[in-house]
Amino acid sequence: MISTSVLLFFTVLTGSAYGHVIKNDQKQHNQNVGIIDGHRIYIEQAPFMASIRLYGLIHACGGAIIHERFILTSAQCAETNSYLKVYVGTRKIYEGGKAYDVVKNIKHEIYSVQTGDYDVGLLKLNESLTFGPTVAKVLLNEGTMLNVTGFGFTDPDNVFSNIVLRQATVPVIPKDLCMRYHYNFQVTQRMMCTNAMVNDPCMGDEGGPLTWNNIQVGIISVRTGCGQLPTIYTDVKAVNQWIKKTIEKHDTEEK
Repeated sequence: MISTSVLLFFTVLTGSAYGHVIKNDQKQHNQNVGIIDGHRIYIEQAPFMASIRLYGLIHACGGAIIHERFILTSAQCAETNSYLKVYVGTRKIYEGGKAYDVVKNIKHEIYSVQTGDYDVGLLKLNESLTFGPTVAKVLLNEGTMLNVTGFGFTDPDNVFSNIVLRQATVPVIPKDLCMRYHYNFQVTQRMMCTNAMVNDPCMGDEGGPLTWNNIQVGIISVRTGCGQLPTIYTDVKAVNQWIKKTIEKHDTEEK
């Protein structure tokens, strides 16, 4: 059952202001693509990055390779019955890379749409990934000055076009400071915040990785205002055991 927020999320995706159907002959060159105030990067700099696409065409969310058969993302991105494909090994949305079918969507059992708590999910692929310079696993750990990576908006007012992967460096801020901005939102023990007043994830970046030295520490979760307020992430350290146990449980299944 798709939640109201996720249904709205994918409804917006299919609109011209956000969804972008990938066509080989559609070579747009909009500079405002990716993380807000981020810089363009090559996929070799973030080979763990994955694009999660609705019906195999519309970029919906980011994700990170953490296993040869599993992509780590947010629960809001995994909570759909729609057909999904995962693309890896490319810095561009409309060309390159390899596509994999998603055979199982797994969200945390107590994920809350209302609070955003336990916003973590896994996508199981139909076959094992082939690792190399452009496709590689990210480790899970913690850090202080972090990189946020994604294919989403670079300008909240821009039409979504998703051309080139971008990355920006963001500082972690204390939870009490984060809650001063999000005064009507509870920042739980399973969340962390970065100062998003300059660099910030935006629409299309949800589910993507927050990393330190190519080690994943967070999952882009509650994105508010695309640079207007601090961004809230799921703290990977807090859900690491769930990730490991879920992969062990589903890895040996036929699908």
